[in-house]
Amino acid sequence: MKNIFKISILSFVLASIGSCTDDKDPVVSTNGFALRKDDSVIAPTVFSEANKTDTFAKLSWDRSNYGMPTVATYAVYISDHDLDPNFENGVESTAELNTDVADARTAEFSVEEFNNLINRLPSFTCNQMNIDIRVKSKLGNSSNAVYQYSNPITVAVKGYPKSLPILAFVKDSGDPTAASKLAASDYTSSSNYEGYMYLEAGNYTLYQPNACGDFTSPTIYGLTSGSIGGTGSFVVTTAGHYFVKANLSSSANTDTGVAAMSYVITPFTSFGIFGAAKGLPTGANRAMTYNSTNKKWELTFDLFKGRKFRFKSVNGTAGVSVLGMSSPNQLIEFPLTAATGGDIRVPGTDDGTKQKYDIKIDTNNPRNYTYELELNPN
Repeated sequence: MKNIFKISILSFVLASIGSCTDDKDPVVSTNGFALRKDDSVIAPTVFSEANKTDTFAKLSWDRSNYGMPTVATYAVYISDHDLDPNFENGVESTAELNTDVADARTAEFSVEEFNNLINRLPSFTCNQMNIDIRVKSKLGNSSNAVYQYSNPITVAVKGYPKSLPILAFVKDSGDPTAASKLAASDYTSSSNYEGYMYLEAGNYTLYQPNACGDFTSPTIYGLTSGSIGGTGSFVVTTAGHYFVKANLSSSANTDTGVAAMSYVITPFTSFGIFGAAKGLPTGANRAMTYNSTNKKWELTFDLFKGRKFRFKSVNGTAGVSVLGMSSPNQLIEFPLTAATGGDIRVPGTDDGTKQKYDIKIDTNNPRNYTYELELNPN
């Protein structure tokens, strides 16, 4: 009787194991989904500031099919149809999705929004481009996500650049691509160009690229006695550091004080720090040293915790320009007379004590100046 009981239990266990092995976990599959657009897209479409608020396209798509009931997330994904057929360098955005309705699968782009998106492509040009639009579906979290893409829709568009306009300060008909650059304050501005640069001795002129930022057919401006135009050149007799401003508009710039079609070039001997974090006298510059290897200005200095400072370029003792913080680790130029704004705060509580920091600033990229503030443990 005991043996029969044991055999019955064993049979039940084996049967249970067998039934467990027959159960299968749901298998995710990618079965695709369809993307559609309305008839608002007219190809080729030319984008401009004048039509930036117009609706460019309205998209809608089916729920992505993973072979089982799921809730996926979506993003619009674009790529260069001609130069990136495998969409390896595409960019995506969720900003234009309709998120006001649950399970909504629509997106709407204005001209400006789609232009901003194509500007992010590595191959962007302001010539006509063929752009593939897909919707990217994601199931799961980043560590185990399953992706699939809709069918592509290809549109022909001619965008306009959103990068800052630049000028090249070119020595003796040199290579404008490799020359030092000035950048405008805004992508629509022509009156406020600036750049910090190290110049060798020689004669210099300004080169303006075409609308796509290409120097293959530049406009060349001569420089004579502060005026832009003609055939003259600016003569650098002594190699050194210079702060260059230019105004290519027909009106004077009241913020910079640079007249219409004019330039101002000021030599400076060093950058430095000033302010309460430096200590008394707070307005006096503590000079930094230029590192010709990494092309950064550097200083190791004891700063007061919790207090503020900014950077100043000087010509001897005379101030040339002030750089203050515009966002974390980013700097922007402020007028020398500006009493507030742009201060950089040293970490910690203002308790009268100091900490040693390695301070660096990089002014090689016009309008994209950066700084580093790193605690020195020594």
